[in-house]
Amino acid sequence: MFEMLKGLILGLVFGPILLQGVSAGCVLNLDSPRPQVVNNFGSKYLVTESKPILQREAGESVYLFCSNGFNLHQNYHGSQTFNNHQIKLTCNYDDSWNFLNTEINSNQGLPNINCLGNQVSEMYESRSPMKDCAKHMSLVVGQSFGDLGSVKSVAMCYDIIQQQLKYVSYTAYPSKLKVIEQARTQVGQLNRLGLDIYVAYTRSLFREVSALDIAEKFRKDTQLNMLFGAETYEYTGLIQDEAFASDLLNFKEMLGIVWLRGLRTGNWRHLLNAMHMASLAAKYDVNVGVSGIVTLPTLQSCNETRRLTIELDSGDTLPVPAHIWAHIRAVEPTVNGTDEFVVIAHNSPFFTSSDRDGLCRSMCEEVDWLKNSMFFKLRHYPAYGLVQCCHVLDVENKLDNFPKNIVQSTFIEPVQISEEPIEESIAIPVYNSFEE
Repeated sequence: MFEMLKGLILGLVFGPILLQGVSAGCVLNLDSPRPQVVNNFGSKYLVTESKPILQREAGESVYLFCSNGFNLHQNYHGSQTFNNHQIKLTCNYDDSWNFLNTEINSNQGLPNINCLGNQVSEMYESRSPMKDCAKHMSLVVGQSFGDLGSVKSVAMCYDIIQQQLKYVSYTAYPSKLKVIEQARTQVGQLNRLGLDIYVAYTRSLFREVSALDIAEKFRKDTQLNMLFGAETYEYTGLIQDEAFASDLLNFKEMLGIVWLRGLRTGNWRHLLNAMHMASLAAKYDVNVGVSGIVTLPTLQSCNETRRLTIELDSGDTLPVPAHIWAHIRAVEPTVNGTDEFVVIAHNSPFFTSSDRDGLCRSMCEEVDWLKNSMFFKLRHYPAYGLVQCCHVLDVENKLDNFPKNIVQSTFIEPVQISEEPIEESIAIPVYNSFEE
């Protein structure tokens, strides 16, 4: 009994003293749209995945980045907005954050911070054109971190006059931990592209297409409803890779196509899964586009075939592509195996196995990282979408908008950018460095 009483007294006396040296750390809610979280590790600045809760221990610092500024909300203090594009947060030893020389204390409720607006990634035009894109705009989705460098996620070759996407480029796959790279040091095909001219993106420039409207069109058209119902096709983004979902969310007007649902959720998904696994050991440059228009079979009441297009309420016509293609090339070629090939997915339920021979002799079995995949096992089954693999030379002249190998002299020489500021019609914030 005496020993128990002695232990209780010691706990009451020395317990508070010991607890003073233990810190729970600083905590912050990151609301949507979440800021980019940047950590400094020696000479490197790393962009990490933004999670709902940001926590750091006493003495640690973290950088946050938002394209259009920040909104901070605290209980009893209301909301404040900050036009800063980059801020530094330091965790104090009393578990409060030091933020722009102001203390944020979580004792009165967990503070919340989010980006102003709804755009996390930004769009830029590159002065150096994408492959076979000199006559169109080479648009890059990414983030500039001023003197520290940039992160480029996806590039688009886009005909702004016709509002037509030619193709999309990326490197599979970025890790969740991204290193902010200096100019021209990023791995893969986006390295040669620059974040040269800021693009003030506005949805009003592009035709507005609703997935529900497309489904309604299929339901109301007697012939289409008889052939497909309202579930066979769906309107969604060309790029289905989850790794780029947040980057491309605010540019979906430029990327929407009509997909054969079974293909998108079937063998195209299996292809992306196989490529994700392969990218753990190597990196792959990928170009993705569409080609042709689906042709409907001749019906008894009509002697002519019909191309599958959808008349929008705006008066525009939306074609349903016959093929979705992906040009895949290893960034670092290997000694053995096929390092470059084209996957062609047939976006029509009327395409048969015999029709594939008109494009190429399929060679999926030559690609080592496909052989044991679900894609390889199901590639001949129409329910999952018919697909085939082709050598580049067999199909580069058969697919619309396929970026061909061009003689070097036909490329537009990259513009030498002087140190003088470039004249632009839109004022652009200049991010020089992270604020202390």
